Amino acid sequence: MAKPARTRRDRVRTVAGRRYEDVDELVRRSLPVPPEREERSDGGLTVQLLPHYLAAGSLPAFRVGDEVELAPAIYADAHLPAVSGRDRCTVDEFGCADARGTIVAAPLEPGACDCVVDVLDVGGRLFPLNWAGTRPASGRLWVEGALYWEPELDAGTPHGDAVTLCRRRFRVREVRRYVRTAHVPHSPVTLEGLPDPDEVAEDAVHVADLRALDEVAAPTAALAEADRRG
Repeated sequence: MAKPARTRRDRVRTVAGRRYEDVDELVRRSLPVPPEREERSDGGLTVQLLPHYLAAGSLPAFRVGDEVELAPAIYADAHLPAVSGRDRCTVDEFGCADARGTIVAAPLEPGACDCVVDVLDVGGRLFPLNWAGTRPASGRLWVEGALYWEPELDAGTPHGDAVTLCRRRFRVREVRRYVRTAHVPHSPVTLEGLPDPDEVAEDAVHVADLRALDEVAAPTAALAEADRRG
């Protein structure tokens, strides 16, 4: 799966030889500082629309106000074992996300091969994972990266069939285009829908604000179904 855009973030340096009694403090000093974001209560998400998919016409055409169905995926730029805190997923206006949840495996061809798609279960909300680096062991994780629309996970595709439980219906609330300078998006422009392929520039960041229309399944039901299919 493709790699989405990221905004630049400051990193904190670990002090060599220092012993931390507080595990949370060790996590804070060892990885990028989690962004300060508020968890949305309206079922809303912002997903990145990657330029090469837009230029190739890989995403289904839609306009603001339309209903769409997709499995929002997380490009995991950084991850750690989640040592504390409740399951949650927060996303900013650029589609940059951080989440805590439990990894489950969705097999591509149940019973036929060992191929799987990793999925993060965040309190019943299921997000396919695309790892930037080494795939971690299973378990409960904190993940930071970007939330994006991955057409390889749409219905009717091999990966899409594996992540059926991750797919949900959304209403498109807004589509925006940002100019990216030094990795930082700015100067938002509101669009009526997807841009034409020949209008897509590599230095632009396109995002769509979505509002969920489906009820979230209970976490236990989602996990049980994933285990059954595995």
